[in-house]
Amino acid sequence: MSRRTILILIFVFGIVLLSIVGVVFILQQNQPTTTVTDGENGAPAPDGVDSAEPVETIPPLVEVVVSLQTVPRGHQMTADILALDMRPVESVGTNVITNIEDAIGLYARTDIYQGETLTYDTLVADITQIGLQTFGPSSLIPPGYVAQAVPMDRLTSVGYGMSEGDYVDIMVTFLFSQIDEEFQTYLPNDAAFYLEEQIEAVEEAGSPAILLTQPVIFLVSPLGRFEELPTGDLAHISPNLEDIAPRTVPVTMIIQNARVIQVGQYEVPPDPADLIPTATPEPLEEGQATPTPPPASTPTPTPMPDDVVVVALQPQQQLLLRYAVGVNAQVFFALRGVNDGQLYSVENMTLDFLLERFNVEVPPNLGYSVETIVREVTPTPTGQAEEEAPE
Repeated sequence: MSRRTILILIFVFGIVLLSIVGVVFILQQNQPTTTVTDGENGAPAPDGVDSAEPVETIPPLVEVVVSLQTVPRGHQMTADILALDMRPVESVGTNVITNIEDAIGLYARTDIYQGETLTYDTLVADITQIGLQTFGPSSLIPPGYVAQAVPMDRLTSVGYGMSEGDYVDIMVTFLFSQIDEEFQTYLPNDAAFYLEEQIEAVEEAGSPAILLTQPVIFLVSPLGRFEELPTGDLAHISPNLEDIAPRTVPVTMIIQNARVIQVGQYEVPPDPADLIPTATPEPLEEGQATPTPPPASTPTPTPMPDDVVVVALQPQQQLLLRYAVGVNAQVFFALRGVNDGQLYSVENMTLDFLLERFNVEVPPNLGYSVETIVREVTPTPTGQAEEEAPE
């Protein structure tokens, strides 16, 4: 064997030996080292404790009531939408409801989302008393909304059927009138006509008693038309001005699902001390005179019905509604169901829509009509008729 071959073998053997040493070193570095402590001061665990099993501490849990679905404000809680869920005991306060029976029959004070933990603050027994019990009506206004007062009466307020917490649709009808663009006054304008033919006829008469030095101007109604009568005379025919009404636009639903914040004038909640019942008087002893009852108080007058309602809307909708009230538009409210929050696509109500939608035929113009007034004819007495009869 040559010297060169021996050197090559030694070089290869050295490389293999270095590779083995490197692999052993890497394996020793990657080997995990586990030290079990007693959990107090970091000292090694006593003998007999298995270092491969970690010790875990599970916090105590408690059952709480949650909602299985998202419900709007005013929804009554029922057993089918309630369930129990586990929560860490340190995260459960005294306000959290832990019994389903305590939540059944109550109403949602605000919108409740699916999986939300129910508290006594989110539910209320009487939905109409929320505004009085918590910071006045402002507590009912949702974020991003503002509220304003709108006039109402028995017809526009669904027969006074609206109350706090309800949702309504608002319908508006505007009244339009034509105006003169230059004068900015209502049409029709007054008109004065100069009748030249009549002036020439007077001048041709040549009467010495009539001397015209200025044109004669006749005021004629701007509404109407000139017609020639069967006698040949020219007459001006004008309509009855009392029957002229301003133009109305279609009845349109401009706002849907608006929240009613308050009905009528706001009143400060009464003092709870005033609600304490009067103590029952003690019975009288035998032979003691019965005290005279106090005079009857004046009967309480019947309160006037509410004439204003406060609704919560977006700021732009509030401006629209304020403009409608300012121009004396007709504003009507339509009451919604408790759980009806859907937005509907509706068409404006016009006369053309009425005729086409319901296939109403316009009757032709007739030369006669049904008499609507019963005309009473006083008969002549028989004796008087005989006396007045000619002999």
